[in-house]
Amino acid sequence: MNLNSEIGLLGHELIHLILTTIIGFFIYRRYHNWRLVIICFIFGFFIDIDHWFDYFLYFGTNFNLKDFFNVTSYVTVGGKAYIPLHGWEYIVIFTIIGQMIEKITKIPGLTWAIVLSYSAHLIFDNFAFPHHILAYSFIYRLSNHFNQISFDIPR
Repeated sequence: MNLNSEIGLLGHELIHLILTTIIGFFIYRRYHNWRLVIICFIFGFFIDIDHWFDYFLYFGTNFNLKDFFNVTSYVTVGGKAYIPLHGWEYIVIFTIIGQMIEKITKIPGLTWAIVLSYSAHLIFDNFAFPHHILAYSFIYRLSNHFNQISFDIPR
């Protein structure tokens, strides 16, 4: 798994931050609700917190920032890639939950904030590095026991 070695994970995260900020800006312009901007950041940027899951699973409680930003130090070597918050299947789940919460709270735009931010995150990840076409399917990774090889492009 090569996380776009030209920019690395830190650069990758910066791009997610920029994309999420742009989406948050347009969501705010449309709905005039700062809470939606926070929702954009939760679903467009902070979902990458699941990288911590992979990191700590491999390294335990020993934390080294340099190792964390070098994804290959724990994904390729560990042979597993869980990233449990990344999955195209979640878009359907988030849409349904977003609509339910939007209806209960009467916060228009909540579903759009969730779905647009999350989708933009996955779309960028999808083009950021070469991988198997199903690598961002949680079900596919689960069916392959989260083996890192499920990210590899078939030959």
